[in-house]
Formats: sequence, structure tokens, C-alpha cells
Amino acid sequence: MGSGRRKYIRHPLNYPVKTRIIRSEKEENDILGETNNVGAGGVLFSSKKHIPVRSEVEIEVQVEKRRFLLDGIVVRCNRIDDGHYAVAVAFNSSSELLKARMMEQVVRIKAFKDRLERRYNVALDFAVIAKEWIKRYSGFFAEHYDN
Repeated sequence: MGSGRRKYIRHPLNYPVKTRIIRSEKEENDILGETNNVGAGGVLFSSKKHIPVRSEVEIEVQVEKRRFLLDGIVVRCNRIDDGHYAVAVAFNSSSELLKARMMEQVVRIKAFKDRLERRYNVALDFAVIAKEWIKRYSGFFAEHYDN
């Protein structure tokens, strides 16, 4: 990857995150932060606490009233200007990637729902809109995701 290009596309997502270090004997669990972006390889989030590189972590993300738990390994933790840390976590397995994709789709469905509600000035049911979104756009996304 010497060309400077990322291996995976990153999608901006800004949602609350709670991180737990797996197998930690310290009281470092429930580290709060916010996601910056998510991609097929992992997630980047900000944290007020340093998390050691190579720590196994469980990340809980609340996305549109849905809870996602993702497991991974901290691959980078850099202090940023405002006293926070930028924490990069690589996913452990393809099942974590699937959860991240689902999380992304929930965000896209919510945006679709918001656009339709504004356009038609009505309140819409998320489940109904999710079915419509899947009917319209799932084929496009299936073509762009590798298995």
C-alpha cells in the first residue's frame, strides 16, 4: 500500500461509543467516546482515555436506537490536539465486518426516512421505510461489497 491509498473505504459516522478492554484487570472499562468513521477494516473513534495498542476491545455503538457490539484489536492510539485520543480498531473477523455493514445501512435507512418525511411532511415507520430502502438500494450495495 505504498501509494498512500486506503485499502478500505471509510464512511463517516458520528455516534456515541462505549469501549471495554477485554481481559483487563484495571477499571478501564466503559471508556466513552464518539465514532469518527467505519470501514471494512475497522473503526476509528475518539476517546478521553488512552487505550494501549494490541488491546482486545469490545465496542458498543448506539446507532439510531439500535445497539451494535463489535470486537477488534487496537492498532493505533494517537493523542489529538484537544486532549482526546484517536483510537483505530481493526475488526477481528468477517462477522464484525458484517455488523459494521449493518450499522452503516441503519444510518443510510434513517437518512432515507428523514428525506421522505421532509419531502412529504409525514411521520413514517422505520420498519416500513427499511423494506422500501432494501427494495430500492440493496442490489447496488451488494455489487459494491466483497464477500
